[in-house]
Amino acid sequence: MIEEFKCNLLIIDKSGLTPDEISISVLSEEGFAVATLPDHSEALSRLSKLKPDLIILGEGLDEDSFKVCLQLRQAVNIPVLMLGTIPRSRGWVRAINAGADLYLAKPVSQAELVARMKAILRRRQWARAEA
Repeated sequence: MIEEFKCNLLIIDKSGLTPDEISISVLSEEGFAVATLPDHSEALSRLSKLKPDLIILGEGLDEDSFKVCLQLRQAVNIPVLMLGTIPRSRGWVRAINAGADLYLAKPVSQAELVARMKAILRRRQWARAEA
């Protein structure tokens, strides 16, 4: 029997993700319960209530999103996927150094985004099972 996939997803993005990049309805169909915040200011205080399994952090935030990522990682052990406009190689290095699990340069297809999100969550689940 195949278990149904379920995940609480928090999207923090001021610039707004285009429907081509991410569709809430597609994510819902894929088993994601989606909460969105337009900026990081509420994120830290609402994490305990939202209980996300994964955070998508957009680069269009008021402050440097890499600093926001670092603050999130210092506060909680939740995977962070960053989406941004910095070319992949430079963005990837900065994102990883800030604590992100993955950096994807925009535009990114929904299919790739969903597949990578599920891969991050599978690895997290496997790590928990081994612990």
